Amino acid sequence: MLEVRFNQQLSMDARGRVTVPSRLKAALDTHRIYSLVFIAHGDRLRGYTPQDFTERVEKPMLGDDPFDPYQDEKQLLRLGSACELDVDRQGRLVLPVELRELVQLGDKITMVSLLDRIEIWSTDGFARTWAAARSRRENMGGIGG
Repeated sequence: MLEVRFNQQLSMDARGRVTVPSRLKAALDTHRIYSLVFIAHGDRLRGYTPQDFTERVEKPMLGDDPFDPYQDEKQLLRLGSACELDVDRQGRLVLPVELRELVQLGDKITMVSLLDRIEIWSTDGFARTWAAARSRRENMGGIGG
C-alpha cells in the first residue's frame, strides 16, 4: 500500500466524518491518491488504494466461475459493500451510513495499517479482538508465531 504504519484511536462525527492519521494523509498526498476503497469484512472495514483494491481484491476473482453459486456468493460478500470514498484536502473521509451499520461503528473508532490495507474498527471491537488474538498466541507459546 503506502508503507505507513499506525494504530490510532479516532473520533467519527454523526455524519460519518473521520480525519485520517497525518502519516496516511501525507502518504496519500505524496502519491497523489485522493480516494480509498472500503469494503466490509467481518466486524471491520478494510480500506485500499484504488490500485491495490484492483490488484489484490478484484483481479484474483476474475478467474472464478461466475456461474458457480459458491464463487458468486464469495464475490457478492467481498465486493457487494465496496465504496470508493474521497479524501478531502483536510484529510477527512465520510463513511456512508450503510458501511457503518454493516460493521457497527460508533463514534469511537480505531484505524490501523496492516500490510496492503488499512482497517477501521469500533474501538471496543478492536480491543476485544486484539486481546483474544494475543491470548491465543500466548497460549501457543509466543506472540509472533
